[in-house]
Amino acid sequence: MNKKHTQVFADVCFVIQVICTILFGGGQFLRMLTTSQGVSMTWFIFWEAFLVLNLILAVRAHQTQPSCVTLQTICSYALWTVMVTADLAVMLWKGNGVWDVNDTLTTVLGGAGVTLTLCIAYHKKLGIGDPIAKGWLAVSFKAIPQLIMAYKICLEGGAGLAGLTVIMGHMTVLTRLGQLYASLREAGWDRNRIGSALSEVANETSWMLVTIAWLIY
Repeated sequence: MNKKHTQVFADVCFVIQVICTILFGGGQFLRMLTTSQGVSMTWFIFWEAFLVLNLILAVRAHQTQPSCVTLQTICSYALWTVMVTADLAVMLWKGNGVWDVNDTLTTVLGGAGVTLTLCIAYHKKLGIGDPIAKGWLAVSFKAIPQLIMAYKICLEGGAGLAGLTVIMGHMTVLTRLGQLYASLREAGWDRNRIGSALSEVANETSWMLVTIAWLIY
């Protein structure tokens, strides 16, 4: 895959990402106007924190070395931040969001994961923007809350999770994995790609468990 084809592929993936993000956030917004059964408040809170962190890092990366890819990354994170903020806002506005033991468990485990990651990164003299550190932060911010949410759905059902959201969740992750594959074909493995792979594989695996719980319960 030459440079031109790689850019075209990246552009197509970006367009798909934008569409899926809007469908994901919009579908979940509409569903939570009526119910949030099975949906954890901390899922949105941790996700929001991760998106803001990555948006800041993406902006700094673009300021250092502007490119079409970094601009697309900024747009992707910005759009996701808007959609997740809207979903969390409607959950709180409708009074559907109730803090329970699952949210406490998510906060304890997710917070422990973030703290451990930051301590190890500091010990190894790595910044918060280090790709491997970001990969493990993604596990704490995304995978752990989604695993706890899968458990919550098993306990009380998943009516609050929109079918469109479930499908688009897989579409967005698989699209990013496609972008990663194209990048690997072009440049091979390095710390950035290892960190991205860790993040997205953990994201997809945990979201698959959420999907299985949602289908069964």
